[in-house]
Amino acid sequence: MEKRRKKRKKGQLAPVACMIGSLILSAALSFANKGQSPISGEGRILREGYGGEDKEYPILIDGLEAEKIPITVTVGAQAYTEKEADAAFTQAMELMEERIRAQNPSLMEVRSDLTLPGYWGEGIRLRWHSSDMEILDSSGKLNKEVESEQMVTLMLELSAGLYRQNYEIPVRVLPPVRTPSEEQIAGFLKELKKQEQEQQTQPYFSLPGTYKGKALKYEAEKSSDYGAIIIIGVLMAILLAAKGQNEAKQKNQKRERELLLDYSDLLSKIMVLTGAGLTVRNAWGQMVKDYETGLELGKQKQRPAYEEMRKTYYQMQSGMAEGEAYREFGRRCRLQPYLKLSGLLEQNRKAGTKNIRAIFQAEMADALEQRKNLARRLGEEAGTKLLLPLFLMLGIIMTMVMVPAMMTMG
Repeated sequence: MEKRRKKRKKGQLAPVACMIGSLILSAALSFANKGQSPISGEGRILREGYGGEDKEYPILIDGLEAEKIPITVTVGAQAYTEKEADAAFTQAMELMEERIRAQNPSLMEVRSDLTLPGYWGEGIRLRWHSSDMEILDSSGKLNKEVESEQMVTLMLELSAGLYRQNYEIPVRVLPPVRTPSEEQIAGFLKELKKQEQEQQTQPYFSLPGTYKGKALKYEAEKSSDYGAIIIIGVLMAILLAAKGQNEAKQKNQKRERELLLDYSDLLSKIMVLTGAGLTVRNAWGQMVKDYETGLELGKQKQRPAYEEMRKTYYQMQSGMAEGEAYREFGRRCRLQPYLKLSGLLEQNRKAGTKNIRAIFQAEMADALEQRKNLARRLGEEAGTKLLLPLFLMLGIIMTMVMVPAMMTMG
């Protein structure tokens, strides 16, 4: 009882905690925004820095009319003066080579791609153009390997607001450095490409049989990716097995809950029928017949307790001893109340019906208490399952409140 009381207390505290958390967050945001105004005492609104975005500020104007009037003021980012732009361009060009050469030692020794940025610092935009797009394009990528050094000029335009300046940057592209083995493979690939182009009018491509006096043989490379399919299959099998076990466990738990919920009803009907003068066996048979009639008329759904009673009834009808049938009933149900009931029924069959009503009344009181506890536990589980969507909704609401507030603070 103490544990159940603690669980119920936790379930009641969760909504209170959500409310307190939202109140604290709201108070914190209100305190953070308190006293913060985009307008200074001198009537100034701070602009975004160079390259920033236009921002809108909702403000109230007093004095224009009899009452305060809400208006929206759009304030653009700070712009460069001509002198500031020239100084920024000069500083950028001093550091430009180090920025764009990437993995190359210098722009006079380029063997790999360059890094050509689109923006520099605050509010400075860069536009690139190459004098030879076949070798080096405007994004800094080397499009082909050169056999000897080639000079390429990169044209660069720097712009900052209304001011622009053009520059030319020479780039010396060199052939790649290769080992003798890599050089031989590169030469063979070049020859292969040449022969493929020469044979484009043919329905198939004939691979060369020799290269530099060496006889060549070819075979298709076998894919080794099929092992992944086996791994995926094993994982799927494990997941399916786990899913099957989980479904079986859930099905068994559902059956046990329904058995416990039906126990008090089943016991009550036995008490009523035996009190009306029927023997336990006849009362059992009457309950099974009523259950089957309800199923046929669609007024009754299948219930595991009554299904087990049906099996027991037909076992007795087919000749099984009554005591053995009751024991089988308890073993199939596998729950303590049903095992106790089967024992009581067998004891009643041996000792007679003298005290059966008093025994059933005591058992009925226990069954009703068990049903109450089960109903309470199911209600607590349902409340716990609702906590996750409640917290998700609270998180969404807090995000909707915080994001505009943080944007306004920024």
